[in-house]
Amino acid sequence: MSSPATEAGVHAETWRFIAMALAEPAADSMELISEQPYQPEWLTPALGELATVALDAWQGEHTRLFTFPAVCPPFASPFLEDGMLDGHRAGELERFYGQFDLAIQGLPADYLGTMAEFIGFFLEKDDTSAAADFYREYLADWLDRFCDCLEGHAEFTFYRELAGEIRRQAKGLRP
Repeated sequence: MSSPATEAGVHAETWRFIAMALAEPAADSMELISEQPYQPEWLTPALGELATVALDAWQGEHTRLFTFPAVCPPFASPFLEDGMLDGHRAGELERFYGQFDLAIQGLPADYLGTMAEFIGFFLEKDDTSAAADFYREYLADWLDRFCDCLEGHAEFTFYRELAGEIRRQAKGLRP
């Protein structure tokens, strides 16, 4: 993959990294994460820690944190609608994505990984204004609570540091 030509391109890679880091771990996840263009300083020690645990332990932590009923659901609806999954925010996002002829399959539309990919989409097009608008409209009212949850409940450094990374990237989208 070639280097992004703009600062927005760098941030696009970062949001894609976030989306990948939220995905369910598989046998090749460490390698895929290590090959991403975005490599924050915290990643090497965090992956070092993950290398000392069995894949099923990493998968178990991912399930505990993110699979509904989850300790820290990576979806807007549970934070905004008393723990409900696939709520009003998911419906709003389905309609929004539809404006771009995108149909979300497999997970509710308010899944943070999908939203991170969509922010990356805007930033790749060097449309920081659209990315910031998307953040304000669909993430600003719940993302800090998700990060607080992840920092407070994650057993692995990888997920605690990921919460900090999400915070840093979101700060760049705030007015």
